Amino acid sequence: MNDAQERIRARAHAIWEAQGYPEGLADEHWRQAEAELAEADSAEALPNPLASGAAAEQLAKPRRRKATPPPAA
Repeated sequence: MNDAQERIRARAHAIWEAQGYPEGLADEHWRQAEAELAEADSAEALPNPLASGAAAEQLAKPRRRKATPPPAA
């Protein structure tokens, strides 16, 4: 069993336990585990805007709002 399959097996087992050890749902638990881990892996693959110093500095700068004129009376 490779590392990816081991991660899926462990997650499927956790799902099975969380659902109270139901019988006959191993395939469903496996598919759910695959989907959850694929989603988590794709979220980790997204670029982190805070990873570079320039981006972090840009996000840390306070934004100034443009002054709006008071409403006409």
